[in-house]
Amino acid sequence: MLMTSQDIDPQAVLGFIVRRQQTPETACAYLGTDPSEIRADLEGLDQHWLETVRISASADGRIHGAAVVEWDEELDRSWVHGPWVEEDALRTAGPELLAAVTAQAPVTAHEMYADVAHDGLAWLAQHCGWRAGEANFEYSRTSPPPAGPQASDARAATGADEPTLRELHEREFPGTYATTEQLLDPDGTYSTSVIDGERAPVGYVSWQLQGEAAVYIDFLAVHPGARRKGLGQRLIAAAQEASGRSTVALTVDEHRPDARAFYAALGFTVTAATRPYRLQRPA
Repeated sequence: MLMTSQDIDPQAVLGFIVRRQQTPETACAYLGTDPSEIRADLEGLDQHWLETVRISASADGRIHGAAVVEWDEELDRSWVHGPWVEEDALRTAGPELLAAVTAQAPVTAHEMYADVAHDGLAWLAQHCGWRAGEANFEYSRTSPPPAGPQASDARAATGADEPTLRELHEREFPGTYATTEQLLDPDGTYSTSVIDGERAPVGYVSWQLQGEAAVYIDFLAVHPGARRKGLGQRLIAAAQEASGRSTVALTVDEHRPDARAFYAALGFTVTAATRPYRLQRPA
């Protein structure tokens, strides 16, 4: 049977969620594994989690499923946290939980997000008519920042590089989340370096600082005619040298197997592989 947090101890619900978050096969990718961070993230949702949580439990009150939702009416989108469901209850409780939480959101577009190893959520999405999106592979590598002239052929990008960078950026990442203007904005959050060819830049890397020790590479692209000459490796070194960070992190989309092979060859390892699932209802 379905219940709200008013019908059961919220601490018990939180404990159930924390337990399910401990393995990629049962976790929601929006949350981590640390109990205090999970609580903080849930309490920081646009709609407090205790207002939207729906619980599936047995007659004696034992929880075997939970789900939470938040939404943004301006974006016309909701984000489902969970559903977290015990394996033996997935086929009975999963669809009901998913329907119950999304019914609260006054929007037409819905999304949930999980590790590719979460076969239960993949089944639930397909069963309920949600569309599986492209998987994202998160990579990381830790090594000392380059010293000396290792990345000296890279320089900070300027406004004069905009036409060339726009061509590279839009070819490699069409329709992505950041424009060329944002990558070059001196007051923005991105730092961008380029490596010059004979007449114009032939490659660029854009990054942001992440936490206390990492640099996150948002974009890296090399002109097709300049590939296989080590420019990609030099651009990574440039970002690491300029940031002074020992850990380099980045994300590669599923449709770019060559890029995934490139980073693997440079010693990057996969730290997470996640997939979105989406539902679009008629307005």
